[in-house]
Amino acid sequence: MNQTRSNWQGELPEGWLLVTADRLPAWMLSPFGATWASNPTICQFASAGLSCDRVLVGTTDPTKTLHEIALGHSGNQHDTVVGPLAAAEARGWNVTVVTDAEEQFSDLKTLFPTLNVVGVAPQCVPVTVEAESESSCGHVLRAAIHEFEKGTADLLWVHVNSLGVSWDAPQVWRDGFFDEDDPPPGPEAEIPQFAVTDETDPDQVSAVRQIFAGELAHLDDWLGRLVATVSSRWQRFGMLLFGLRGIPLGLHGQVGIAPDEPAPYTELTHVPAILVDPADRQASQRYGGLLMPVDLGATVGELIAGSGVAGSGDLTTHHEQVEGTPPDVGQSIGRLLEGDAGLWRSGVRDRVFSVGGGGHALTVAGWSLVQPRDAPAKLFLKPDDYFDLSDVADRSRDVSKGLADCLDALVHRHSKAATEPLPAVLVDQGTKRR
Repeated sequence: MNQTRSNWQGELPEGWLLVTADRLPAWMLSPFGATWASNPTICQFASAGLSCDRVLVGTTDPTKTLHEIALGHSGNQHDTVVGPLAAAEARGWNVTVVTDAEEQFSDLKTLFPTLNVVGVAPQCVPVTVEAESESSCGHVLRAAIHEFEKGTADLLWVHVNSLGVSWDAPQVWRDGFFDEDDPPPGPEAEIPQFAVTDETDPDQVSAVRQIFAGELAHLDDWLGRLVATVSSRWQRFGMLLFGLRGIPLGLHGQVGIAPDEPAPYTELTHVPAILVDPADRQASQRYGGLLMPVDLGATVGELIAGSGVAGSGDLTTHHEQVEGTPPDVGQSIGRLLEGDAGLWRSGVRDRVFSVGGGGHALTVAGWSLVQPRDAPAKLFLKPDDYFDLSDVADRSRDVSKGLADCLDALVHRHSKAATEPLPAVLVDQGTKRR
């Protein structure tokens, strides 16, 4: 991943690699805290780029999140911000998408008629496959490598949907996460689905996570092959790895994908994002501020267009940049790559509103309020309570009420609810915790 010299000034990238995956939770990846998992390629990405620790999706609808990344906005702000696809089009780049969820790109194909979408037929097999290339993610990544080797793609977008469809990686990948005294994982490829109660055997939940870790390790191995192929042609390229949503793995009463979606706890909404700058800026660094998919889309668009190169950033302050800006418009983090100390301290966003089939959530720097559809709201201390496990609503009633009022205004789309200043009690990040 050593792509360019350190004194790079203003040269545009030769190409861009965009990798997205549905059902890819941050907490199951090594760079985001999974000390027992094995993701050497993704760790290499983190070493080469900027790991964004608090990216939350605004919706659990993966198609909408794909659009946010592609466009850099989620509304009708077509003239306000440029995402990767518009930036690539402006540069005359050829864009190729390889995916096993072709239907999710139909609207983008309408907006960008030259978009080359290569569909890979999804599969749902009963048991794990024998060959590496015959797995669901193997089909997609092998096709992506084949498309890249044609030499026509300038922006290669690989989207993997199979983590939420079938866990069919070769048996050896899941076996590696089970000890000799563990019950054998079995070869079933169907994603387990069950409710977690007080009577549920914890080993049953752990086994599902171990099988899923094997799927992620298999995906990681294929990503390594893809990047090796890309690096053989592009010496200076950018890359974004991004998850569209997580998957229930027992943290909040459910394992697997049930007809009724759970509330938008971070198990679903906290996704991994690693941005590798073509100029190697901020390599091996972490950013802990709140971000949304539109922000990464706007950033990639800026870097492709060349408007975010070293020395080209303006001197607008955080408040000038963000105040009054609708939340559905991406805020580029290009200035973070340039080492803007003020933006590192103040952050890009002060709140993230998340919507899912099971309820709503509002997260600010120091707190998160989750409102399930049919249960009382729960308050969590952030970023300390990584998994949303300790409800502190009774001990922090003023904070809970402040967030609940803001959340209610957002749910009912009150005027300026998304842009007006937060109550002072919500801005406090720790000196006077209640």
